[in-house]
This record gives sequence, C-alpha cells and structure tokens, in this order.
Amino acid sequence: MRRSASEVIRNLEQRVARLEKQSNNIAATIIRQLGGGRKLQMMIGLKQLINEPNGVTLVFPLPKHPGAVNRVRITLNGKDLYDMEFIRTRGRSQKIVKEFNDVYAEDIKDRFEEGTGLYIRF
Repeated sequence: MRRSASEVIRNLEQRVARLEKQSNNIAATIIRQLGGGRKLQMMIGLKQLINEPNGVTLVFPLPKHPGAVNRVRITLNGKDLYDMEFIRTRGRSQKIVKEFNDVYAEDIKDRFEEGTGLYIRF
C-alpha cells in the first residue's frame, strides 16, 4: 500500500514532535541541538529518524555533490561528548565516509555541515 507524500510528512512530523516532547531522551536532545526537526526537514529534506540506544540516525536524500552522504549517526559516548559517523548508503551497501569523535554539543552543527556539505543554518 502506497502512502501519499503528505501522509509521510505528517507521520515524520508527529514522530519528531514526540521525540522533542521527551526531554530526557538523548535523540530528542541531539535533534534540538541541530536546530529542531522541522528545520532539518526544510534545510536537508530529512526523511527518517532512527532511534539508537545512545543517539539517533538521520536519513535524508543523497545529494549530488562528490563524497555525498545520506545518513548521519550521532551517538553520545562515555565522556558526555558525541561521536558522529557520516555514511553513504546505496542499496544494501554502507560506507562510512567520515567520522568525528569527541565532538562538543556546541560544535555539532559545524561538524554536520563539514561532514555532509549541507547547511543547516543561515
């Protein structure tokens, strides 16, 4: 059964809203630090959020520029800092293109933009 684009967007918006309401959730905190789910939808075309035990994976369309990635996995490590993996997925193959370890919360946006080549702020 195929769903319309508006149903998919509404479903994603509801999931993002649920994540943002859960203030103690690590994934919700990461999404807020990136600017919020709605902003990510508009700026990078966010398609899916995947909750991880200590973080979140963001899935978006594969950009056309060389070295492009379409998944970013952000996890909270034991030092209360973040690890970021930038992954290119095509079919069933996954390749980690770039990785940053021990990223401070205030540097998440900079590392996201550096790793993806996409801007999430004006």
